Amino acid sequence: MRIDPDRTHTYATTMAMPAQAPGFPWALYLAGADHRYRLLAFDLDSGRHGPEVARADADRLAAHLTELGVPHLRARSGPSGGQHLWLRLAAPGAAPDEVRRLAHALRQHYPSLDTAPLTNPATGAVRPPGAPHRRGGQSRPHLHGAALDAALARLDTETAPEVVDWLLARHPHSAASAPRRPAGAVRIVDPVSNPRLDRPRRPLTDTTRALLDAAPAPGADRSAIVHSIFLGMARAGHSLADARAAAATAPGLVRLREDRARGREDTDRQWRRALDTAAHFAPTPPPTRAPVDDELDRIEAAIGAAPAHWARPGGASDERILYALLALARTARTRVLDIDCRRLAQAAAVDASTVSRRLRVLAHESWVRCIRTGSGTRAATWQLELPDPGASLPVATQGEPAPAPGHPSALLEHHTHDLWANRSGLGGAAARIHWAVVSEKPSISGAGRNSIEVAALTGYSLATVTRTLSILARLGVPTDVRADIPSLRDKLDDAADRVGTAGVGAQRVRRHLLDRELHRWWLEEQGWRCRRGKKTGVPRTVSLTIALPIDAPARLRYGRFPVTDTGRADYRAARAVVTRLFSLVGTPPTESGQCNEAA
Repeated sequence: MRIDPDRTHTYATTMAMPAQAPGFPWALYLAGADHRYRLLAFDLDSGRHGPEVARADADRLAAHLTELGVPHLRARSGPSGGQHLWLRLAAPGAAPDEVRRLAHALRQHYPSLDTAPLTNPATGAVRPPGAPHRRGGQSRPHLHGAALDAALARLDTETAPEVVDWLLARHPHSAASAPRRPAGAVRIVDPVSNPRLDRPRRPLTDTTRALLDAAPAPGADRSAIVHSIFLGMARAGHSLADARAAAATAPGLVRLREDRARGREDTDRQWRRALDTAAHFAPTPPPTRAPVDDELDRIEAAIGAAPAHWARPGGASDERILYALLALARTARTRVLDIDCRRLAQAAAVDASTVSRRLRVLAHESWVRCIRTGSGTRAATWQLELPDPGASLPVATQGEPAPAPGHPSALLEHHTHDLWANRSGLGGAAARIHWAVVSEKPSISGAGRNSIEVAALTGYSLATVTRTLSILARLGVPTDVRADIPSLRDKLDDAADRVGTAGVGAQRVRRHLLDRELHRWWLEEQGWRCRRGKKTGVPRTVSLTIALPIDAPARLRYGRFPVTDTGRADYRAARAVVTRLFSLVGTPPTESGQCNEAA
């Protein structure tokens, strides 16, 4: 088993199973020495989407296991509201590739699922029932007494490894979400002595350097931080020698030094793992800037030139939508984007109806232009407009590397947190006020902007700024410019839990997927009605006992589209049918992409 005696969430030490369970966190390996899985543990984490989403995901997955007759044990992982589902597999167990495929498929249906233990047969481990949590409490089964004894007795019977195929059949999935190796993978040079990618060495990005220079916050996933740092170094053309040098002193790689002190040298393995990921999944960066990079820089500068402009009604959503468009444009390196309202709403953390209305306002103000309206399943095409050439805006120098999203990326990540949700949360104005405070560099005295300066910068009244900062203080949200980013994220998560908005982003994603599926069903119904030689008499709804492939026609999945007594489409009844099927087989990741208010 793996143990965490320091309660740092590293689980770096391995030991034989003792006669008595230790008093600190410990975890069981899911696979044996042959890397075949004899245990499956579905870890539904509350860290990203909140305990409600984790509980709902666990409810749906447990219902599938019950319907399949698979013995399983469900447990609360600790005080944060996470959930664990355990089951045992009979010999010879499940192959690692099959379990990895299952993990990626289930992630499409259960956003809170942590796939790490199911994709790493060498070190994948999960805390079993009874194991302490690093923040207090223990993993405890939902059942008690005789019911718990009966469940444990059923687990002793074990389950055939075919349960992996059963769960895959129950959860339609897109193979595109599983890792694939593109044909244009970057070559790894000097693979034996000093492996690195075959690309020119360049400076590290601001994000990677920030992770290197900052010690992980208490409770942070330090393994993930190590992987992120090494991934950034690999993409920048750095070598194993660079990784070893950084591991010796960098605060962000403290986990590797602690492993070395315990007798486990893990730097080389972590580097080769990150290097392989970078080689097969990271596109080769363009060597020089293109004109579109300068154009996007001008648009970015224009958005941030007058922050008070976005204090008008609806302005906070407008600013967020523009930054979301800008982030997508930087990734695609184009000002022309095919984007539907729901995808843009998810990127900007607003409602799709808000995007639909505000895009018209932004088009009227010449920030964007609609080149082609959406039709059917085809998204609308929008173009980011260049600001007035006469305006004095900073332009980057030609010949520099294309910039990765920096300030806009950080702003968008901040503004799209669940705490700032409109109506249910503190709203966009509070997000802009808080950002104006925490994004300011401290002066020599260590002070940042005061309320009067924030009011002048954001365009809000002094009373609004003062009231907002007071609310944030009551919620425990730091308003100090010296607050470190990992700690700030934790505080924002805690505040979102207190105001009841944790998980609204995940709920928005689910709602948009349901809308897309509903629209796809209606389009297929229209096509069927217009087809000659069609068979009639098909029942209005079909109760499926097994899940159909994801590319199965919606009409085959749900039956005929419901209609009212007058023959008109009954969207309310149709939505109920799709919602019921979603609750049974999970959320299919359909990708229709249409800004259609009727859907």
